Amino acid sequence: MEEHPRNPAPATSRVGRPRRGTELERMDALFAAATRVFLREGYSATSIDKVASEAGVSTRTIYERVKNKADLLGAVMSRLVDRDLMQAFAPEELARLSVRDALLQIGRSLTDRTSDPDSVALFRIMVTEGQRFPELAAKLRTGTKERLNSAIAQYLRGQVTRGSLTLPDVDRAATLFTQMVCTQANECLLFGETQEMASFDYEAHLLLVIDLFLNGALPRGERRLPSVTHEIT
Repeated sequence: MEEHPRNPAPATSRVGRPRRGTELERMDALFAAATRVFLREGYSATSIDKVASEAGVSTRTIYERVKNKADLLGAVMSRLVDRDLMQAFAPEELARLSVRDALLQIGRSLTDRTSDPDSVALFRIMVTEGQRFPELAAKLRTGTKERLNSAIAQYLRGQVTRGSLTLPDVDRAATLFTQMVCTQANECLLFGETQEMASFDYEAHLLLVIDLFLNGALPRGERRLPSVTHEIT
């Protein structure tokens, strides 16, 4: 009696693990889905279940990568910071630039975030919800501010070693530079009207900040008066 081969059993797909793409691509897709949910629902109404449904994965897949909702939003913000760091802090690119032009490139990467709608909305969520959710405020500090300040400090430290800059405290100088660049823009984001944000001259503000910063950081014989004299709106 002839024996007929059995049809192979259909493959069982594992819920929560997309079959295509690299791990980086899967993480990008997950974070993109999380961004949509956070922006649509707000932090309080967002849940891991909702993000899992949006991303088409299981909650287990998400919990394998983050601990909780605050950790997920922190990871989303860190992803945006990583994008900025890759674009603005490429060592081979900065090495070809003068100190002033390098700081201009770094500063533009910081101010460009204020014109990115997703970055703006997520920043507002983290700042406004940070009072009620202390773990979220901690993610804002460690996931964004500290990493940016550390990257800027690394660049400044290299310039001090080369003798291009004179800074007694590089880490404090990096924090101060970030604050000088971002504080007024952040105030516009949090409290300003749309018209005020649109009229803010980021480029003029940035040029003045860099001139003022360098006037105190350049070796004494190379210091000069700021070159930007028109009014910053």
